[in-house]
Amino acid sequence: MRRVFCILLCIALLLPAFALADKTVTITFTGDVTLGSEEKKRANAASFDSVAAEQGYDYFFANMKDFFAEDDLTVINLEGVLSDSSAGEKKDKTYRFRGPTDFVNILTRSGIEVCNIANNHSMDYGQKGYDATQAALEAAGLGVFGNESVYIYEKDGIRVAFLGVNSTAYNKRKTWAKEEIARLKAEENVNAVVYVFHGGTEYGRVRNDMQEKASRYFINCGADLIVMHHPHVVQGFDIYKNRSICYSLGNFCFGGNKQVRALRAMVVRATLTFADDGTYLGQQLALYPAHISGTDPQNNYQPLLVSGEEAQAAMALAQRDTDFSLNPFDDAAGCALQDYLPAS
Repeated sequence: MRRVFCILLCIALLLPAFALADKTVTITFTGDVTLGSEEKKRANAASFDSVAAEQGYDYFFANMKDFFAEDDLTVINLEGVLSDSSAGEKKDKTYRFRGPTDFVNILTRSGIEVCNIANNHSMDYGQKGYDATQAALEAAGLGVFGNESVYIYEKDGIRVAFLGVNSTAYNKRKTWAKEEIARLKAEENVNAVVYVFHGGTEYGRVRNDMQEKASRYFINCGADLIVMHHPHVVQGFDIYKNRSICYSLGNFCFGGNKQVRALRAMVVRATLTFADDGTYLGQQLALYPAHISGTDPQNNYQPLLVSGEEAQAAMALAQRDTDFSLNPFDDAAGCALQDYLPAS
């Protein structure tokens, strides 16, 4: 009888361990994506629009579609406007990028599910262009976030919120960000928050002070992962309060320019881990070096992952702006897997 009691006690003690199983959400982040052209160059044979008409919508992410299908969610920074009208074009800006709303199908057919639209080109065609972009994305079933729009992704009861802001609106929305992150976690049962910040120095080799201050501010407010764009080149990584900061992923599918100015990019795959009850446990990043084009210096608008010497070159760009040693790129794995960061 004593033996049976001991066996039953052991089973009772072990049951909670078996019942508790970690849950994961795997998210892929790319650099800037511009689906369109400048008005004056739209009809050129080498423009993004002309290539789309000639090659079809599956062409642009043909090298990435299978990779994007491996994750739970692929998130891009959509830098430009999707609108069927040029009304509201801000001609005082040096560069304005627009594609027709039908270009949203380039995303839906490529395994891309979510777009940040808080950046310095989302208003190239004024509020009408911004509204048309958001409407086209939402009508296609894509997640949209940025400025004061929030997207919440849910999987197995885990809820991850995405917020974004352009650097020009950072000070204006600091208080909102702090209050909104707190509200999301307290009232919306959000288990983790990803904040996308569009800022930095264009083609700057290293992060600037604003990028550092903004990333730490968002983490102090409760964000769990920071991803940045805008410099158009690969910058470094940081860890603050055991949360990852990606300072710049560079460009990715960049339709705005037929010439390649910065070929190398970085794709980041983040795996967020949660306890069975939803408690955030930690994260791990895998870095995938990439090129924005399969040809150079002519941009073919077809990004691809790279290996060997080209992967090492992209890793070197990230390392020069990173204060600790990044784990190296592994050709067999196809990525540079970084250390797991527990929540605290």
